[in-house]
Amino acid sequence: MSKKLVVLCVSSFFLFVALWWAIHYPTVLSVDKTLLTSFRAWGWLNALSLLGSSVTIGVCSIVLVLFLLLRKRVYGMVLVLIAVAGGYGLNTWMKHVVGRERPPFSHEEGFSFPSGHAMMSSIYLLLAAYFLGQEVKQRFARFLLYGISILLALLTGISRLTRHVHYPTDVLAGFALAASYLSLCIIVYEVFQKK
Repeated sequence: MSKKLVVLCVSSFFLFVALWWAIHYPTVLSVDKTLLTSFRAWGWLNALSLLGSSVTIGVCSIVLVLFLLLRKRVYGMVLVLIAVAGGYGLNTWMKHVVGRERPPFSHEEGFSFPSGHAMMSSIYLLLAAYFLGQEVKQRFARFLLYGISILLALLTGISRLTRHVHYPTDVLAGFALAASYLSLCIIVYEVFQKK
């Protein structure tokens, strides 16, 4: 078990809880609204919301499971299924627990905190980087895989701000919860791998 993963899991969880606590203050909502207006000029990122759609996540997860099936990595397949399905369930549950309304004039329904697109794109993109990185020997190639995955997840989260369907704290909370939950899943996976 990696100590870095444990630190990431715990610190991300506390960041998520801090954001959850902070959104109940009018000052934070005011800052959220001000920051949201600054993303209007980033409209070219709107299309990247597709990376966080249910269809994209489902297709990419199936491809990753098939890849792991060909490698006969049963625990890896289980990790993908639990991380993606569990992440979706966790996100839906948290949205209802928090019950934060979306920004005014949002064309999407449902609650806003945490951002499902930010959370779920982070989970499946980083899982892909995690498993593909194990197939690559060069450190630079692994670094590149993780770098591209993180960049795509960040841009997916930002695209939710350019579309004005989430506040910045929603997106940040999505990233934080994804990091905590995925780290926990990988920690458990690596424990089982060693047995």
